[in-house]
Amino acid sequence: MTHTSHAPKQHRLYQQCSSLLLLFVWSALSHAGNLAYITNQGSDTVSVVDTQKKQVIQTIDVGKAPVGVAIAAKQQRVYISNANSQSVSVINSHTQQKVQDIPVPVQAVGITLSRDERTLYVADWGGEQVIAMDTAHPEKQKAFKAGKTPSGMLVSADNKKLFIANRDSNDITVVDTNTLKTLAQIQVGLHPFALTLSPDGRTLFVVNVVSNTLTLLNVDTYQSSTVKTGQHPYGVAISPDSRWAYVSNNHAESVSVIDLNTGKTVKTVTVGEFPEGIEYDKATNQIVVANWGSDTVSMIDAQTNTVTHTIASPKLCRSFGQFILQAK
Repeated sequence: MTHTSHAPKQHRLYQQCSSLLLLFVWSALSHAGNLAYITNQGSDTVSVVDTQKKQVIQTIDVGKAPVGVAIAAKQQRVYISNANSQSVSVINSHTQQKVQDIPVPVQAVGITLSRDERTLYVADWGGEQVIAMDTAHPEKQKAFKAGKTPSGMLVSADNKKLFIANRDSNDITVVDTNTLKTLAQIQVGLHPFALTLSPDGRTLFVVNVVSNTLTLLNVDTYQSSTVKTGQHPYGVAISPDSRWAYVSNNHAESVSVIDLNTGKTVKTVTVGEFPEGIEYDKATNQIVVANWGSDTVSMIDAQTNTVTHTIASPKLCRSFGQFILQAK
């Protein structure tokens, strides 16, 4: 005779509770679109915005005065530079929880990752150096020379060069990522601040805050051209087809939509006060803008170049760098 075993009621109840808990955790962690990490300098937090739902899904406590963002998609980590606590906070991008605070001997503002995510670069806003940190062993840090007040940074698509915008020496330092030696020092406009790369990796875009210009720099030959922006540009994003540049104009409360074929501004989009960080969200074809002065995030539809949503975020939003995590 075959005996059928029956689990006790308590065991069945435990299984049901466990299933409900797993469902709750899955629901809390799941999201529809890409995630934008918005640093809130005035509240020592990071807002996680689901770009498809157009809402904040999590607010995370980090270090003091967070500014910069670097996304490590393969590691499921987001690195946040904290200007006033000389630290880098590490967020688990799966659980949206802070997992670590890494001390750095600099006023951390600019931050970026190597393409293989093995090295994190942290710029010293108060000096003329950058720290290279081993992400597997964060205590292993090496300083190397930059220009005056290094700001935005980016690593080339082939992972061989690090580009550093030096605000107070009005130039770009090009560093060999293998040796950490300077390869070139290239003059650009006044107060270069934010950087981004074209989708094909061939052109570096440099925002010149005081010149009200955008420098387009060839990453191999270092030849450059210049286009006009709005007043006091702070950030730049490029469309996936390389046709359009979107520039946040900090003193004009606007975003310039620039046709890169002609170098002309075709539209100026009004956003919040003192817009800073800006990035193109490929999943939803939106431009995401962090507005420092109005504590908001503007979502611009790339087809119509109009603001469709404004999302409240805690005090002094910045998001300096590349701050959108692509959905799987």
